[in-house]
Amino acid sequence: MRALVTGASGFVGSALCRALLREGHSVTALTREPQRVRARVAGDLAVAEGSVADPGQVARAALDHGACDVIFHAAGIADVDAPSVVLRWVHVAGSENVVSAARFAKVRRIVYLSCADVSLTGEDRMHWDEKRVLAAPPTGPHARSKLMAEELMLAHSDETLEVTALRPALLWGPDDIDGISRLVRAVRSNGFTLYGGGRNIVATTHIDNLTRAALLAAVAPDAAGRPYYVTDGEFLEAREFYTRLFSALGLAPLRLVGSLPYALLRAAAHDWLRHSEGAARAEVLRAGRSALFDVSRAVFDLGYEAKLELDAKIAELAEWVRAQGGLDTLLLRARPRPAAADVAEQVRAAGGD
Repeated sequence: MRALVTGASGFVGSALCRALLREGHSVTALTREPQRVRARVAGDLAVAEGSVADPGQVARAALDHGACDVIFHAAGIADVDAPSVVLRWVHVAGSENVVSAARFAKVRRIVYLSCADVSLTGEDRMHWDEKRVLAAPPTGPHARSKLMAEELMLAHSDETLEVTALRPALLWGPDDIDGISRLVRAVRSNGFTLYGGGRNIVATTHIDNLTRAALLAAVAPDAAGRPYYVTDGEFLEAREFYTRLFSALGLAPLRLVGSLPYALLRAAAHDWLRHSEGAARAEVLRAGRSALFDVSRAVFDLGYEAKLELDAKIAELAEWVRAQGGLDTLLLRARPRPAAADVAEQVRAAGGD
């Protein structure tokens, strides 16, 4: 397989590059930060400097090292506090550019890395599957922009370009420099509170499970035009997962608060989203209701099987943090939050107005 990975300098993109190389595939990484990719991905990797802001750069990356078969579209913004204009530009306009480039380069399939937040509402999402129809748009500009991008991409799936989308839940695992840094900043700034005693079910997706599902989605004959939830298959209360994670990372203990009327929780979450420094407060919003996704479609269509030994994976993550020099070192390596000015610069660079 010849693969192009967008967003290759990020957590998901770099993990996909490593997984593809381990399987013996030919990989081109599209990124605005070539040195960052080289530092995160070892092996025979072709690196194309560019951005999803420019469909021409995506098309050239798909063709320069031999026409690619699959584009893994992992470019995106994980920080839910990023400005709305940045989220729309990267997720929606960027995805449209990837589709245009894929058609020009005659790519066979796109695997889009979406997220479970596309169904984020004020309800418990217990046993939800991909057929669930939302009565209203999902909560928050990040979730709405991801849903718009997913719907745009799947609508373009046809007999010449097959598009599928994966919806991971709470992503975690080694090499998540930016995500762990946001969590650490939030914990050290305001602490981390779980309402309802943290007894709600939290859906998680380890990066190894996501990359395994992505490689399956690239070749599964029945995946075209469909989204898929991908999770770890564990039934964990939020307090159990975060207590284990925080203990392993040496973070301050959780604050567990008794039950609150959900209307108050939503009001608090709205304030957190407007004023918080990092994503942790948004994660409290997502943890305010239970989430347990039905992955039957991924099992039947993709051959996906969740594999997770929780204690071993948490220990692996803690060891990776220690090997990087600890949490403070990760904070120094984290990228700053994208700003609206970054979008204006990308528009100018792509030849826009």
